[in-house]
Amino acid sequence: MKLRHLLLCTVVLTAGCANLFFDNLERMREDNKKNIAQLSVGMTRVELERVMGNGVAGGTLGDIVFGRLQHLRASNPMREERVGGPDGASYLVLFYYTDLRQRDDRITDDELTPVVLRDEKIAGIGYGYLGERAAKYSGLR
Repeated sequence: MKLRHLLLCTVVLTAGCANLFFDNLERMREDNKKNIAQLSVGMTRVELERVMGNGVAGGTLGDIVFGRLQHLRASNPMREERVGGPDGASYLVLFYYTDLRQRDDRITDDELTPVVLRDEKIAGIGYGYLGERAAKYSGLR
């Protein structure tokens, strides 16, 4: 009986500890990279959201207690922004968390990948495309 109890406790503790070493933000970044690779110009916003999802990672008390960077909280999309292009068109930009440049307490623009929509359809992906439409993003890659 004691052996069974000890075995059960070991299994429970091992399963719990496995989550201590799992980085939800890293998983989100990797999933976002894979999902962005599935996007294509012309897809609707509904299709985009279906592929990318609306997940949230990090920011829980457990993440902070165990010393992960996950006191940061990331979501899909990380943020949205409207920009006016030089052609007079209005673009909606959805930014997704895909990269880690520096382990710190912030998620910066260079750690995000923009997906640019025009008329509710994907017009382009990445800072190369966005930089041609919004000068403030022209220096990012």
